[in-house]
Order: sequence, then structure tokens, then C-alpha cells
Amino acid sequence: MSADPAAPVAVVDLGSNSIRLVVFDRLARAPLPRYNERRFCGLGRELARTGRLAPEAIGPALSCLRRYVLLARAMGCAWIDVVATAAVREALDGPAFAAAVEAATGERVQVLGGDEEARTSALGVAAGFAEPAGVMGDLGGSSVEFARLPVDGAGPAGASLPLGALFATELFKRDRTRLAEEIEAGLATLHAVRAAGRGRTFYVVGGSWRALGRAYMTLSDTPLKVVHGLALGPEEALALVRTILELDERGRGRLAGVAKRRLEALPAAAFLFERVIRWLEPERVVFSATGLREGRLFARLDERERARDPLLAAAADLERRDGRVPGLGAALCRWTAPLFAGETVEEARLREAACLVADTAWREHPESRARDAFFTLAHYPFLGVDHPGRAFIAYAVFRRYEGRKDDPAVARILGLLDKRARRRAEVLGAALDLAIRLSGGIPEILAACPLHLARGGLRLALAHPAVDPSDEAIRGRLQALAEAAGLEAAVATSATD
Repeated sequence: MSADPAAPVAVVDLGSNSIRLVVFDRLARAPLPRYNERRFCGLGRELARTGRLAPEAIGPALSCLRRYVLLARAMGCAWIDVVATAAVREALDGPAFAAAVEAATGERVQVLGGDEEARTSALGVAAGFAEPAGVMGDLGGSSVEFARLPVDGAGPAGASLPLGALFATELFKRDRTRLAEEIEAGLATLHAVRAAGRGRTFYVVGGSWRALGRAYMTLSDTPLKVVHGLALGPEEALALVRTILELDERGRGRLAGVAKRRLEALPAAAFLFERVIRWLEPERVVFSATGLREGRLFARLDERERARDPLLAAAADLERRDGRVPGLGAALCRWTAPLFAGETVEEARLREAACLVADTAWREHPESRARDAFFTLAHYPFLGVDHPGRAFIAYAVFRRYEGRKDDPAVARILGLLDKRARRRAEVLGAALDLAIRLSGGIPEILAACPLHLARGGLRLALAHPAVDPSDEAIRGRLQALAEAAGLEAAVATSATD
């Protein structure tokens, strides 16, 4: 294995229903999944009835785990983290199976306790959002975990209930009344969790619950098909449940984006989801693509790295990888600031993210560059951003590349922006276009050409010898910026004026 801090790292998640390998590009605040493979083995499908792992699943599971560890080693991973959750934790033969995994792979298996699993999934949500607050719920195959957010101290963060998707699906088919009673009895014990979540955000984790988010995107034909950061009001979430429960098997099969192996569990997952929402009474429901696996990485970061904004960390990484000039994004953020006095904290971070990625599409063909940048950024695996935030970043860069406001290709996604956000993106895009044209993307040149708001207009001081004050391209872009900002005048002056 590699000792290089920039080497990839791997997490093997040994769950009750599926086993997943995720290889991340490196240990970082906003790591990118380099490779992601899942296999449904169903180790826990007989746990509720027999107390043991499904015998017919053990052989395939061991073969799968051997493959995953060999793949991770071949990819040069700095380390491989093999974690097991409820099925191995609760099964009578769980310790024997963990020993068999270690013998077959040469890797130690860490079996997480219920509270540790809840805490780790909550850390995964902390990895995926900027300062999340409320409650995390993670539906696995054999258990469901709840945890308060933020995760503070070393004490219990939440709890685990034996109400996983496999158990809930079997009971849902036989006796819904009993399932409802089991759910209500379990939730009734989680007083601190309920107090932390009422009127706040419920962060939804776990394959079967994420499948509900994917179903919503299909049923509602959302402009963006990105589950991370998808936010619903509680009534929207309950309406989704009603729709799912009304669908027959054929109707569920038409839900694009939902894995076929998730379809059987979807009604039971929706049934549990409804009762959790009614019990928790959250202000909103937000789906998270990050959970236990990302939590394992997040736990290894130092406090300073954890405290970084995940959106800005991801945008900075993208700039480092695809940008032309180091430091340009930060220079653009400083240069554009005078245009946005009075912006909120959230508006400022979205502007900074757009500045960081403003010059990352330079390799694309000029005829398609604006659209390519728009769709890449709208769907990029950013963390810490919702759908309107994605649309803002994408549209600002689209306009920086002189994409047309009336381009029908981007119209649906632009519908996510309110009037204020759309205008801000257009002003920022015009400013970025001007900044890069006058400076060639060189931070030192840009710093010598500050932009000021003065007497209802814009004043651009061209105080660098590489900039020609008579350049019509610069003057035209300055005027376009003034018009986008609703200002009457725009003046470019040289150092001698």
C-alpha cells in the first residue's frame, strides 16, 4: 500500500443487504469517488427469523470482499477500511464471519456498534453539508440509525433501532399494523433525537431512503437529477410517500434512477419514512449522498480540515485540477466583491465557488464551452450545496463564457433560481468575463485594475502596462457589466488619467 498522502483510499462497507467498495481519490475535505461498486448479497435477510447470517449469502459475500480488497490494492490505496454494520454485529455467527473475512482478505474488519454506526453516519452528513443542524436518519438493511447534528463530544450521538429495510419489507407484506406498532415503539424511546429534530432539518441517508429521493426526481421531473441536497418540505415528503404506496409493482418498475434491487423495499421504506416524519416534525427533509463511508474518512481529518466549507473545498480542488492559473479564483472573488455589497453569507459562498471554477472549462470547444461548463457544474459532485445553489454556480460560469440568456438548453435548470439569484448570476458572469479578458487570467494584472462603484456607475482603473485602455473588447465588456448591474455609466481610466 502507498504512503503517499495524495494516494487513493478505500472503504468497504459490509452491510446487511449490500456490500459496497468506494475508492476515494484521497483523504480530503471533499473527496471524489474514484471507483464505486456495489453487490447485493443479502447477508442479513434471515437475521430477524434465525438470528444468523443467510447461509447461501456467505460464500458470495466472501468472494465479493476478496475482489474488493484486491481491486483497492491494485489501485494503490493508502489504506483499506473494512467496516461491518448491523447484520454482522447482531448475528450469532457474526464473529465467525468477520474472522473468515479477515482470513480471506488479510484486512481487519471493524464491526461497528449501534451508537458508533449512528455517529459515523452523522459524521458523513457533516462531511456533505456546511454546518448541518438537526437529525440524521440512516436506513440500512437490518437497522435504522438516528443521530443528532452537529455531532459534539464523545458521548452518545443517537441510537440504532432494529427496523432495517429487510425486516420492514417482510413485515410490511404480512402485517402493516404490527410494523407501525414496532416503529412507534422504537421511536418513542428517542426523546433527545426528537427534540433535536423538531422544527429543524431531517437529513436522509441509506440506499432505500435515497431511493425515495430518486423516485421523487422521476415523478416530479425535477430539472436536476442529483439526489444530494434535494430538499423537500414535510408535506411534499408525505405526498411522495402516498404516491409510492399507491403504485403497483409495474408502476414502481418505471421509476427511472431507482435500482431494481431497491424496488421491493421501496413501499416499506416509504411506510417507515412517513412515520418518522410525522414523529420528528422537521421543517424540511434533505437527502444526503454522504453517509457512513464518507463519515469514516471525515473522522480521520484533523479539526482544521473538518472545519473547511465542503463546497469551497471541492471548488478549490476543481480549480487546482482544471484551472489554467493558480490563485485566479481567489483573485476573482476579491475583484468582484465591490459589486455585491450587502450579500448574505450564503450568497457570498456561492459567489466564491463560482469564481473558483470560472476558468475550468478552457479546454472545451469554443462553440460548446458555455453549455459544457453549465451542465458539468450543475451536475458536478459538489458537497454542501442545494439545487438552486448548483444552478447559480453553473449559470454564472455559463454567462462568463457568454452563453445566451434565452438558450433553451439551460432554461429548465434556470427555473430553480429566483429573480434575485438569477440577476446576481448574470452580473457575476459579466464581471468574470470582463476580468479574465482584461487580465488574461493573471491575478497580478487583475489586482492592478480594481473595479469601483461610483456615483451610480462603474469605474475601472486600468493601471497595468499589459492592459490597453483603448481596447474596445474591454470597454464593451465593462458596458455589458454596467447594464447587467443596472448602472447608468461605466468608465475605464488609465493610470495617467
